[in-house]
Amino acid sequence: MTTSVVIPAYNGQRFLSANLPAVMALKANEVIVVDDASTDGTADFLDHLGGGRMDSPEVKVIRHPQNVGFPQTVNDGFAAASGEIVFLLNQDVIPTPDLVSRTLPLFKNPKVFAVTFNENDRSWAKTCLVSGLLEHVNGPLDHHVHSSFWASGGGSAFRKIYWDRLGGFDGIFSPGYDEDLDLGWRAWRAGFQIIWDPKALITHARPESTFNKSFDPTRLQRLKDRNFLMAHWKNLDPGEFPAHIISILRRVLAHPGYAVPLIQALPHLPHILVSRRPPRLSNAGIFTKFT
Repeated sequence: MTTSVVIPAYNGQRFLSANLPAVMALKANEVIVVDDASTDGTADFLDHLGGGRMDSPEVKVIRHPQNVGFPQTVNDGFAAASGEIVFLLNQDVIPTPDLVSRTLPLFKNPKVFAVTFNENDRSWAKTCLVSGLLEHVNGPLDHHVHSSFWASGGGSAFRKIYWDRLGGFDGIFSPGYDEDLDLGWRAWRAGFQIIWDPKALITHARPESTFNKSFDPTRLQRLKDRNFLMAHWKNLDPGEFPAHIISILRRVLAHPGYAVPLIQALPHLPHILVSRRPPRLSNAGIFTKFT
């Protein structure tokens, strides 16, 4: 299987300079860095990659003239990728040298869409639906391969042909958060599988550091809440919406500030309604895999 590595970058010069040697050591067929209009010297650093400072393969650089957010940045990297399996790594992720060799055998199963990595001993996503809302926790950390509800946007490998079929990350989640949950949910509903492998190890230096620097805590929480709602609206089965609506109303009554992300999500309803597709699997059938 041919392999590509896609790294979405934003103001990450210090991470890229430290972590790219480990990425190059994976010996993927290509490495693609997508710079989302950084302002910290990332562009100058990437300009010098072709000067012999890194071993082959050559790093392909895609530049955005303006910041478009994480989902579109990743999608642009995948659009340029030629590998059958695409490794998506955050700029602050350090892969272990055997990451590719550990991961590729898992794709021999043609139903596998993605493999999510063991990130700082963070395990698989165990999820259920309670009163129309997702509840998810990290599954037990052990030495077994598990199904995972989604593949982390910070460190996972994806089968490119299925990524294209599913349409990648949805831009309505821009600037980011829960675009990976939505894609994983859509993948399971389309009949694909996502797995977590404890031996596919990465180190994530500072998870969420870019978002924490870019947003104050209140705005960040509203962004998370808005995107969480939209992921539901895209993927709930019709019969699950009454319980979902009741749960949302209860949240708003208990915490009136929750009305803000709800109002922020509503303008995206036309896109959500158009993007919904008949699933191959019902949510009831999916969630039995995680109980």
